[in-house]
Amino acid sequence: MALSKKVGFLSTASVGGISGSVALAHYLSSGEEEVKNVIQKLKKEHFTPISEKQDWETMLVEYNKQKGVQHARFINSGADATLEDLKAACEQAAQEDISNSRIYSKFKRWCTIPKTILNHLSDHGLHALKSGSNDMSDKGNWEKLKRSYLAKDMNSIYQLRDKLKQQEDESWKLLQSECETMSKEKSTDVDFDFSFKNFKEWCTKEAADKLS
Repeated sequence: MALSKKVGFLSTASVGGISGSVALAHYLSSGEEEVKNVIQKLKKEHFTPISEKQDWETMLVEYNKQKGVQHARFINSGADATLEDLKAACEQAAQEDISNSRIYSKFKRWCTIPKTILNHLSDHGLHALKSGSNDMSDKGNWEKLKRSYLAKDMNSIYQLRDKLKQQEDESWKLLQSECETMSKEKSTDVDFDFSFKNFKEWCTKEAADKLS
């Protein structure tokens, strides 16, 4: 495993450690763009490594909900992990090269502060269309996105294509509803990356603005 530089994850993001948080912030702002590692990639993708005890404990609960689920956790096991188990797994994963996409995905899922798709969208400087069930203010944009979805014969949002074809009146609300559901998905969900990609393409003002 060749790395230009290794980063000690727990040494810079220790549980409740002020000095650790300062060290991590210094590293993330150091501008060492040539260093290709997990921590640097997290910065670029707008994720923040866990540093507080309460966040570690909250994550451990989510992590143990996946016990016994094949390939969900760092180590396949039907037993509960301890806080030290999770911290050690994150420490090891932080040393991996970013080319190890499987480990990086698990690190991002289990070693960073959880966020929703809506939060993540905001961190990218993008804007979600209004998704309240009675909100008509973005109807025109929803209509454009719905037409584009059907024109491309997309089926990336589960069963949406067939639902749109079956309902003529106000069918844009079906897309709006799906986007509202997606917006609440969390980074601890296994399909977060896939859903975020869908959300950017079918639920945002920026995506609608690209359409005529």
